[in-house]
Formats: sequence, C-alpha cells, structure tokens
Amino acid sequence: MNKVNKKNLEAAELSGQRFCFNLSSRFSGSQGGGKYGSKTGQSLEFVEHREYQPGDDIRHLDWSAVARSDKLAIKLFREEITPHIDLLVDLSASMDLNEAKFDALTSIIAILIKSAYNSGYTSDSWLIKKMCQKVEPSNLPIDKWPDFKADSKNNTGKTIIDFPPKLKSGAVRILISDLFWNQEPLGVLQRLSDGAAALIVIQLVSTLDINPNIYGNMRVIDSESGEALELICDESLISEYKANFDRHRQYWKECCTRSGAAFCFLEAEKFLEDYIPNDLIKNEILVLGY
Repeated sequence: MNKVNKKNLEAAELSGQRFCFNLSSRFSGSQGGGKYGSKTGQSLEFVEHREYQPGDDIRHLDWSAVARSDKLAIKLFREEITPHIDLLVDLSASMDLNEAKFDALTSIIAILIKSAYNSGYTSDSWLIKKMCQKVEPSNLPIDKWPDFKADSKNNTGKTIIDFPPKLKSGAVRILISDLFWNQEPLGVLQRLSDGAAALIVIQLVSTLDINPNIYGNMRVIDSESGEALELICDESLISEYKANFDRHRQYWKECCTRSGAAFCFLEAEKFLEDYIPNDLIKNEILVLGY
C-alpha cells in the first residue's frame, strides 16, 4: 500500500487536464522531444534525396530521379516518432517532511503524466530508493503504485550514478527531488542527460524547508541518516541555514545551466493552493492546452 491522498490526487489530475508540454518548441535543437525524428522512415514528409548505397531498401528508389540523371537515388522521409518522457521520482525520507510536501510530490507527478497524455507523449515513471524501480505497467494509477512511500535512507544522487535506470534514448527526462543529498550535481546531471533529448530538474520543497522558524533548544534528527544533533536555534543559526539553502539552490541552478538542463522550483504549500506549477509555466515547459 502507498500513502496517496486520493482527494489531493483527484484535484491534481483535474488540474492536469488543462496542460500540455511545450517541449517541441523549447528543445527544437535537441535530438528529440518533438513530433519528428531525423531517420529515414515511412511518413509522407519528404526530406531529400541521396545516392543509392548497397543495402538500401529498393522500395525507396526514386525512379523519376533515375530517369533524369541516370543515377540511382533514394528518397529520404522524416521518421514519425512519439515523444517520450521519463519521470524520475526521489523517494528519500525528506520528501515526506510533512503531509503537504508528499501531497505536492503526488500532485506534480499526476499533472506531468496527464500533460504528457494530453500532448500525445508516452511516459514512464521511476521510483528512486536504493535502486531505480520502474513503475509497471506505465499506465498504472498513482494510488496503485507499489511501495510509493518516501522512506529511503539512501543517497539519491549516488543511486542515480551507481545504479542508473535504463532510460529510453532520445527521451525527455524529468527529475523531481528536494535535492537534499550529498552528491555533486554535475555528475548526476551528466548521467541523466546522456542520450536524452532534454533534462528538466524540479526542486520540490516545503515552506518549512525554506524558512524553519523554530527557536529554542532542539534535538534535530536527520530523517535519512538518523544522526541526532543538539542545537540552540536562534536568529543567527536560522540565518545561516537560510543562506546555505539559497546557496545550494543557486548552485544547482548554475549546474543545470552548464549542463543544458532546465531548473524549476516548487514550494509545496503554495503549489497546493491551486495545483498550478507556475515555474514550469514560466519556463515554458507546460502551457495551457485546453
């Protein structure tokens, strides 16, 4: 059993009906993500001729060109393909910091899957814990996903590097995570972008992650390592935490820019107010389609 809030899921799926992906225009210069590929195919869109080579399918010979030039020429057509999206979902324990954060995780997954469907894209979802587990069948409802709980104590970045999922070549890949793990971003981004049409990183955090206004003597326990630390939370410590949080987020944004990936940010509580992923719209990844 998983812990999906069904009312929240229904609201997210309803919101998702309004959105489509805008990837063909945003990533038109990449190797995929659009409606067409670049291989020889069977569509009706003619691209060009080239000289016949041994092994070519003689059904593609252009006999009118042969008559004109006395040379064997092959017709090249643009291959029609169905764009594909791979969703990679971080299920570290920190993704369940509070109910809002896990509800927001469920919601953004639902909206992205629905948007892919609206756009005519296929999609697969991967749950990242100790390993990267593919959800099968791909159309399995989210509330039926096996082991969909944010309870992993593993380093998500290290899992991606050491045990990468077998992702479809030429697909658009979307990582959803709070990014609260100790791994150099560039290595993770390089692993995920290898063979991809495009890479999108969505940092999902709770308001409490951004602004932990908790003061006094505290015993802080790391939700993943279990390590405990006694602290006196005062203005100075909270300010230091906020500065580190901002620096971490900015570093990820810079690494995404260097890697050619898009970086988007979601604050769980604000997102759940209307189920509209504003930063994905601002970055022209999603558009209103209905």
